[in-house]
Amino acid sequence: MKKNFKLPRLLMTVFAFGVVFTSCEKEETAEEIDTAAVELQEAPYKNYMVISKSDELTKSVEDYLKTSTGKIIRTIPEIGIAVVSSKDADFVKNTLKNREIQSVVPDYEIKWIPSEITAEANPPSIGDDETYFSYLWGMDAIDAPEAWNAGYTGEGATVYILDSGVSASHPDIAPNLNVDLSMSFIEGEGWNAAPGYSAHGTHVAGTVAAADNNMGVIGVAPNAELVAVKVLSGVTGSGPFSAINQGIIYAANTGADVVNMSLGATLSKNGWLIDADGIPYHIPAVYIQEVIRAQQRAIDYAFRKGTTVVASAGNDGVNYDGNRSDVKIPGGLNNVITVSATAPDGWNFNPDANYDIPSSYTTHGRSLVDVAAPGGDFDTFNEDGSVHHFDYILSSTPTGWSWMSGTSMAAPHVSGVAALIIGKNGGQMDPREVAKQIEQTADQIDGRGKSTFFGKGRVNAYRAVTE
Repeated sequence: MKKNFKLPRLLMTVFAFGVVFTSCEKEETAEEIDTAAVELQEAPYKNYMVISKSDELTKSVEDYLKTSTGKIIRTIPEIGIAVVSSKDADFVKNTLKNREIQSVVPDYEIKWIPSEITAEANPPSIGDDETYFSYLWGMDAIDAPEAWNAGYTGEGATVYILDSGVSASHPDIAPNLNVDLSMSFIEGEGWNAAPGYSAHGTHVAGTVAAADNNMGVIGVAPNAELVAVKVLSGVTGSGPFSAINQGIIYAANTGADVVNMSLGATLSKNGWLIDADGIPYHIPAVYIQEVIRAQQRAIDYAFRKGTTVVASAGNDGVNYDGNRSDVKIPGGLNNVITVSATAPDGWNFNPDANYDIPSSYTTHGRSLVDVAAPGGDFDTFNEDGSVHHFDYILSSTPTGWSWMSGTSMAAPHVSGVAALIIGKNGGQMDPREVAKQIEQTADQIDGRGKSTFFGKGRVNAYRAVTE
């Protein structure tokens, strides 16, 4: 799980039908961005993150901020961060005079998932009251049914979905959702994803732990507990860095065995950022390392509390290896299991299909990817010229079920496998042991050791709970 902070360019955590993505040579991209960054606008923000030198927020720092020209909005004391609002032009300069304070950085609010992510479509030729299991090629690809038949379904494990919200009323989600622990850290928005809002979090949750209830879909760990933690707007897909950090801490403090983060951002140490909609922003280079520091603190805190953190690798199709200037968060940070995406090649119910083709968009590189999992790929054409979406991942949405594709869909397969492992071992496990078991039991698809596209291999649920 150790990363070297070598990150690619563009992240889109899930593709809806027809979304276009770009992939450039690293040398060309670096030159282009460095030139353009001068003219970019700074990423938007409302507040500041005040990061103390101590990993914990001391009373003296908090008292100091109370007497400053800023207003404390919230604190994350476990990792030494306070979120402060101030209109004083000298707030940053004056606050940094306190020797206990490491940095003051804007709490940037960016899009971590694309605005247009919903790909609503009922599976053809079947009714909504029938099972959609035959469409779940991803479960077959990772041998999830074999794990269930061996008696392992994730019971006793809890998976927190840090995302855009989860539908509390969906029949596949409701049986496993802990509504009392579910929480929102987005101002003015509840965690329950109603119809018309982002389907991303609900889709992710369904892949992790949709219930075994003879309808809809089934998740990798159908008896695991789900908790929704809203860290992104269900309207825009945006969220401040502090909300994600706070969501991680909240999950760790309330008993998360696994945290799934199908989201991400790419930061350049040269001072720029590209959000999930492909919009570039300038960020002063001095702030980059401090933003990274804050999120690494949150992940390390969760890791020490016994929480396994799983994140998507990204959908820019770039090879991280050799790229030393860019940093993807959270996927490129330490103590994170980072997941690339695989797909079949025109599956269409072909029992002999190869499920283990790297998805055309997946971010890759031995320095980033730990394991691979089904994420799907784009439309496939039938012999009559019509389009089918069977190579996508089918899962739940606030209004039913739909197909989506992306490393966002790959990560929850791995979170589900983590839940199976943890459930087998009594509901608590050291994250190091979880990661070790996932990696050692993954199927080596490409070469030996660590592969550019597959990391340690494509996860195997059955092997993970039987070996």
